[in-house]
Amino acid sequence: MLYATLEEMTHRVGEDFLYTIADRNNDDRVDMTTVEHALSDASGLMDSYLSTRYPLPVIHFPDLLKRLCVDIAVYWLAQDGGGTTEEKRQRYEDAVAWLERLAQGKAQLPVTDSETTTPTGTEGACSHSHPRWFSRHQLRAF
Repeated sequence: MLYATLEEMTHRVGEDFLYTIADRNNDDRVDMTTVEHALSDASGLMDSYLSTRYPLPVIHFPDLLKRLCVDIAVYWLAQDGGGTTEEKRQRYEDAVAWLERLAQGKAQLPVTDSETTTPTGTEGACSHSHPRWFSRHQLRAF
């Protein structure tokens, strides 16, 4: 599941900058496949952190995850497309640092869906086994 779309990326970074980093064949058009791969890779990275505390997929997620996804994808696109800046690198590092804090339990994901608000691993132990073969009532005659 992608945390951001091309439209959200365009809104956050601007169409001109997106052309700069995502026009791979210099035809003055954004290479949609490249952008989709970058967003998919960024979402996959985010899932690797989110999965340590939350069941996936996170269906109802805050705009914060959209911004983090865009920051990560833009940095990767800019690195490949030659448009990386110190600001883009810092935004990428800040996004990854926040995800690391989230995975360590030092940050919380503000979600509203009751299905995803309970972090995994905090519900207590749960075990399942086969039905008992012997019980007090079955062994009473011995």
